[in-house]
Amino acid sequence: MKIEFVAFDSFGVKSSCTFIETADCKITIDPGIAMETDSFPLPFKEKLKLDFFYRNRIKKFCKSSDIVIVTHYHYDHHIPKAELYKDKLLLIKDPSKNINKSQRERASYFLKLVKNKANVKIADNKSFVFGKTRIKFSEHLWHGTLGTKLGKVIAVTVEDKKERLFFSSDVDGPYIKNYVDLIVKANPTILILDGHPTYLLGYLASFALLKKVLLNTIEIIRKTNCKLYIIDHHLLRDYRYREIYYEVYKEAKKLKKKVMTASEFLNMKPKVLEAYERYGPTRWKRWQPLTFELLDKMINKARKAGKKKVKKQRS
Repeated sequence: MKIEFVAFDSFGVKSSCTFIETADCKITIDPGIAMETDSFPLPFKEKLKLDFFYRNRIKKFCKSSDIVIVTHYHYDHHIPKAELYKDKLLLIKDPSKNINKSQRERASYFLKLVKNKANVKIADNKSFVFGKTRIKFSEHLWHGTLGTKLGKVIAVTVEDKKERLFFSSDVDGPYIKNYVDLIVKANPTILILDGHPTYLLGYLASFALLKKVLLNTIEIIRKTNCKLYIIDHHLLRDYRYREIYYEVYKEAKKLKKKVMTASEFLNMKPKVLEAYERYGPTRWKRWQPLTFELLDKMINKARKAGKKKVKKQRS
């Protein structure tokens, strides 16, 4: 199995596009891209250049593939351009069931574009076999917390005679304990896991949920024996990622597990760190390694502040 990390957040663009080549077929997973957030420490022109470069790279790999997989309909996971999918087998998340309004509308538009161009099959909870290559899909999974407005995704397992790759899609961590069991049961040799969106902490993400993600990630590392753990995507939008995931990296080092970003696998410094060193901080000026002891203090402080606020509102 040959794996190419086509475009990832650690390269400086919103994406987790992955290319896999086996003896039987060529597969592109989630050929989508978007520009990084305002808190990403790069000037707009540089973000634009990266978007242009990796968008073309994604298109190149997509066109050379036999099979294209779309795990959900956010634009950093699919490019709505019909010519990319011509004569491809397109394996997609169900566009009408277990989907929120926004993704349903995007899916409808996407399917109109690829109609009569691609061989489209719904993939949720199904398996497809091509020679000695098997592609297996999970049932629908929450894009983050239970009941999130972000909707649902499907995870992907690709295996041949030698390797078994698990691509989590956007489970945002994961938060949900059942997803830990799903990954452990898959028993991958290579894991591509999207990290927690820590750049949203204090806004759309809480420290209590972060603790769950860290504990779940550590459990995955303990209970699996992957030769490679790639943690990327949402997490690599934050130049504090190593300090925030301090306990994860600490456990991985202790267990001698190979945990890294897609860029580090290619011997490149994550773009968010390179940009921070060149241009300085954006939103976060000071931080420190986030031990569980410190995290618990922050959670308790937030809970006390919340109780005081509720009490004040009631009085």
